[in-house]
Amino acid sequence: MRLEDLDFSKLRAFQLVATQGTLNAAAAHLGLTIPAVSAKLRRLDEVLGVALFRRLPNGLVLTAAGERFLRDLTPLLQEAEQVMANVQSHSKAHSQETGSLSISIGGDYTSYFVPRMNGFLAEFPKVQVDMRVARTSDALAALQAGKLDYCLGVYPRLPQGIAAKVVARTTLSLVTSASGVSASSNPADLVQGRLIVAPRGTAVRQLLRKAELISDPISYLECPTCQTAIELVGLGSGPAVVHTLCVSRAGMRNLHAIDLGEKTGTLQFVVLYRRDARRSAAAQAFFDHITA
Repeated sequence: MRLEDLDFSKLRAFQLVATQGTLNAAAAHLGLTIPAVSAKLRRLDEVLGVALFRRLPNGLVLTAAGERFLRDLTPLLQEAEQVMANVQSHSKAHSQETGSLSISIGGDYTSYFVPRMNGFLAEFPKVQVDMRVARTSDALAALQAGKLDYCLGVYPRLPQGIAAKVVARTTLSLVTSASGVSASSNPADLVQGRLIVAPRGTAVRQLLRKAELISDPISYLECPTCQTAIELVGLGSGPAVVHTLCVSRAGMRNLHAIDLGEKTGTLQFVVLYRRDARRSAAAQAFFDHITA
């Protein structure tokens, strides 16, 4: 027997028949037909490999195995009911929570972070969320000044009083439209004349210089987002270096991506917050959803 073979509907049907004495009473409680309840009991016997009831002319009587099962099962079902009640109470309380959150997110990271916000937005429908795109320096200044609750993105250097929670790590990938490109192609051979770099900050270019990926003098075209860089590759403007995490979220039709690997370096997607900030219930829930 595997735990996956059990479900609470069969267990509940057994408990009701055992405690109320008849299939009819259990069926009425569950909103099922008597044959449906009887089928659940037969299936439970098959899964457990034992007979839980003796079927007599005047009804069902628990076997010794059934009595032991009922004794052990009752506290489990009671605990499950309490868990459900707690969740419902918790959810109802959160649905009435008010207040506001101010968040800065780098434009290039919205496709990664925004899906993680959905659960929070559903759980706290009355919380006002102010989400803005700001330059790194402006976002950090606002966070330090208490004008923001969180900053989301890539922040290689942290100012005093600011802490970071790493949400994901990503390598870089070279995206090109050249035909015949494979994972074994030499990235340096694919870069000629111009390299599109995203995002527009310095973190990516620092990694490229450190890895000495580009040896010949070239010109750089800096973009605000990886998506923009990938679109420019599709238009024939040149190859681009983007976050590997962003490649899977972008339209890559007729384009090729080569993961440059950890030897080139990695970047961290983080959530920044003030070390001394006191978080409201909504602010803590937002943090939990983003970092889960």
